[in-house]
Amino acid sequence: MPSDAYAEYEKNLRDVRRLLAAHQKENQPNPGRRGLGHYTRGGLLLLCASWERYVETVVEEGAAYLSRRLAGWAQLPSEPKKAAQDHANSHKNSWTPAQLKGAQWGAVYLDLVKQLTAKLNTPKHHKLKPLFQKALGVPDIGAAWARGSSVIEDFVALRGDVAHRGHAGPYVRIGKLKAAKIDVTEYVVQTDNFLSNYLRTCVTPWKRPWKRIM
Repeated sequence: MPSDAYAEYEKNLRDVRRLLAAHQKENQPNPGRRGLGHYTRGGLLLLCASWERYVETVVEEGAAYLSRRLAGWAQLPSEPKKAAQDHANSHKNSWTPAQLKGAQWGAVYLDLVKQLTAKLNTPKHHKLKPLFQKALGVPDIGAAWARGSSVIEDFVALRGDVAHRGHAGPYVRIGKLKAAKIDVTEYVVQTDNFLSNYLRTCVTPWKRPWKRIM
């Protein structure tokens, strides 16, 4: 099975598919007519929400895997190890360095990751790179994406225009939404597979947190 985050993403896509189907049904009497932008704008917003939710949940799922499989805080990759130490030393929460270095290290680490994902908005590459670095130790999540970051950047930027300008924003054609659904799913699959490969090397003996998507 792929990650639980991927399974949830697939469920969240159902609403996008329903909007695509509703658009097709209403468009049949007079193909090509305008006035159906509420379907495509709504679908775009839901698709981006699904992408953002996937990122948040797969990061938390990966962190939970490390907290179960590693013997202690010292075995974390360098970036999350330092971030967890800073989190324990911070006066903004109730954790202490002693708890991090003791049996509660996993709770401290997972609390850090929860705070990191809670701050995520506008899920573009420049926001995702530090999230994956601090939470899981991935140097650059962009390395997972065969087409680089520009496709997802443009998609999230379009979501922003639609969300902030509403009907005055760009008209989203049905073909654009269909293509975006394929693109975002490609990025989800590549991220899921990349993390399956990466996280297995963080534990001893090597073991995948979930199966790759073929």
